[in-house]
Amino acid sequence: MNRQIENLEPKIVWKYFKELIKIPRPSKKEDKVRQHLVETAKKMGLDYTVTEVGNIVIRKKATDSNPNRQTLVLQAHMDMVPSKTKTSNHNFETDPIDAYIDGEWVTANETTLGADNGMGVAMAFAVLESTNLKHNDIEVLITTDEEAGMTGAFGLKGDELTGKVLLNLDSEDDEEVCIGCAGGLNTNITYQIKFKKVQPNTSSIRIELKDLFSGHSGCDITLGRANAIKEIASLLVELGKEFDYELVSMSGGKLRNVIPSYCEAVINLPTDKISAVKSFVNNYSKDLLNEFAKSDPNMKLEIVDVENTQVIDSHQAKQFITALSSVFNGAWRLNNKLGIAETSSNVGVVSNTENSINVVTLQRSAMHMPKIKLANTVAAPFRLIGAKIEQSGLYPGWQPNVDSKALKTVQDTYKQLFNHDIIVGATHGGLECGLIMDKFPHMDAVSIGPSIEFPHSPNERVKIESVAKTWKLLTHLIEAL
Repeated sequence: MNRQIENLEPKIVWKYFKELIKIPRPSKKEDKVRQHLVETAKKMGLDYTVTEVGNIVIRKKATDSNPNRQTLVLQAHMDMVPSKTKTSNHNFETDPIDAYIDGEWVTANETTLGADNGMGVAMAFAVLESTNLKHNDIEVLITTDEEAGMTGAFGLKGDELTGKVLLNLDSEDDEEVCIGCAGGLNTNITYQIKFKKVQPNTSSIRIELKDLFSGHSGCDITLGRANAIKEIASLLVELGKEFDYELVSMSGGKLRNVIPSYCEAVINLPTDKISAVKSFVNNYSKDLLNEFAKSDPNMKLEIVDVENTQVIDSHQAKQFITALSSVFNGAWRLNNKLGIAETSSNVGVVSNTENSINVVTLQRSAMHMPKIKLANTVAAPFRLIGAKIEQSGLYPGWQPNVDSKALKTVQDTYKQLFNHDIIVGATHGGLECGLIMDKFPHMDAVSIGPSIEFPHSPNERVKIESVAKTWKLLTHLIEAL
């Protein structure tokens, strides 16, 4: 594998990205990367502030006094989604990302790459280092914990920025300027359970669904990829129609904003039924693999014999499995004009504790009420079984402004550079622009970025030539805005 990504062009951008991937920076574990970014700003002799919530604001003085330019805010987030394959031993809190060049792309070895949003951070610091750009005052805002809760954007205060134009660097298509995004809401479920001892003459097996493609729960939600948690729940429902089994545990998924690639359920049943259940699951596997042959070609459904001493109360287990299998997951409403989901939900995590089963979900929508309606729809089957529902982290969408002056500048600059029109669009992912503009309503905002595929998954990759293209656009926009 060729790991010399620092030799790619533009070197000034790839240099900073290479530094970032050496530093563990999963969401909510950003202390090391924050310190690195602060030290880098110090070495450049730039004024900076670490805010109360953990954001970094770095200020670079104007190099040109053109009165037509306004103070510009470049914005990216320092954290990354820590997602890996089932077989990977990577520790996101201690290990560097093993990035390498794969043809036209840079990707990582069985983990997320962190181009989302490491590329945005790298480009912002490349701007700070550059001495040949003409610009007004620049504020670089690097937010914390975007992926797990948008904590940095929520914690922004009205006196921490003075800029008039927000240039977000978290988009993922070099041929598109983004002018809108979905907002979000977490709906988390806690279902109290009781355990009892296993009966004599019974055995336990673990049913594993693994190696699904996974992906971003916003951008990829319309692609029809399998959700491992939902598919295991459906399997358990079908299994219960033919066999009396007891549920021991169920776990899968890592983050609310990632389509889960793995889920397992441990069940207990009479030993003399084990062979028949294995045969049932193997036959079920054929239909499942056929259903998702295109979207999840590497999917595997396997059974492992395990030892176990307790099971969940049968009535509670049946209630939970029924609720989980019936809860909505996927695109709820489409925006046909933009070709993206308008409203969606992702069942991201299921896990066990000593006295509960927990489910983590995320609802997204560009509009407020559809998001609330869908969150209530997701909560409903769990309310019926007496589960505790917690809804939190509500953040607004970013409503498109087609009359934006910044948008017009992006359109004109892009066409001058590349001789064709840039696509104007919106994303079903969650950008921080909505929250930032809610606190700084005077700002004009647009979002750009290099082409990134399969974000939030171990298949994440960034197209090499798109980095150079986005850098060229960014440097010209800095002079034009």
